[in-house]
Amino acid sequence: MKWGVENGYDYVLELFGQQVAPGTYPGIQRNASRRKEVPRNVPRPVVVEAMIEGHRVRALIDSGSLGDFMSATLAEQLKLKRIELASPISMNLAVQGSRTKVNFGMSPRFQYQGIDESRYFDIINLSNYDVILGTPFLYQHQVLFGLNPTRVVIGSEEALPLEGKGVNRLASNHLGPEMDEIQQARDELMAYAQSICKSALVTPLPPLWKLNHRIPLIDPEKRYQLRRARCPEPLKKQWLEKRNAYIKTGRWVSTTSYNAVPMLYITKPG
Repeated sequence: MKWGVENGYDYVLELFGQQVAPGTYPGIQRNASRRKEVPRNVPRPVVVEAMIEGHRVRALIDSGSLGDFMSATLAEQLKLKRIELASPISMNLAVQGSRTKVNFGMSPRFQYQGIDESRYFDIINLSNYDVILGTPFLYQHQVLFGLNPTRVVIGSEEALPLEGKGVNRLASNHLGPEMDEIQQARDELMAYAQSICKSALVTPLPPLWKLNHRIPLIDPEKRYQLRRARCPEPLKKQWLEKRNAYIKTGRWVSTTSYNAVPMLYITKPG
């Protein structure tokens, strides 16, 4: 189907249509749609051809965009190295209630007219364009553009700093911990707890309190046979250190008695 002519070229759209007899495939529906609104003429936006890492891309010149953006699909196809943002940036669209998040960015080689530089782009999902050149690009390169006829004039091939009366600072409302402050708080807590967080070897047994508690035995006359507890060889060093520390601090006392229940030497997980 021929659908347009431009610059002496005929644009043809292949539909690959096939006629199907009614009732042959009950799962196929025949639906027709027609635009009912009054047709109107709209000017085309300013779309230029730029280069990203040596590859041609379609770039939209957009003075209503407060950032330079790149399509996530293009970044994936070119296998560009992404930079994960420390905190996602909220991006509001022109339609009220529409918003998205920017999680990644990148700084590929960008070329357009006489511009050849490493430029930063935020990565978002774009449907019709590969790149959107917003106010940062327009401001830094002193770009003049217009319609009827379409024209783009680069005032400075070198990117100028984003400073001056026409530059606003976007403050982030993201709340997040400061790693330096966290480390400082951690050091203060460790220094404060150093006097009370000691090992059993240097802390004596606290004073004992009388407890009115009794556990009656099922058979007071029962006598259990002596069963010596055996410590596995890998745990023997830890066992000796613990035994000596507990005896030294008074937690354990050596005495002659029946060994009622053998001790179990179990390795703690981790």
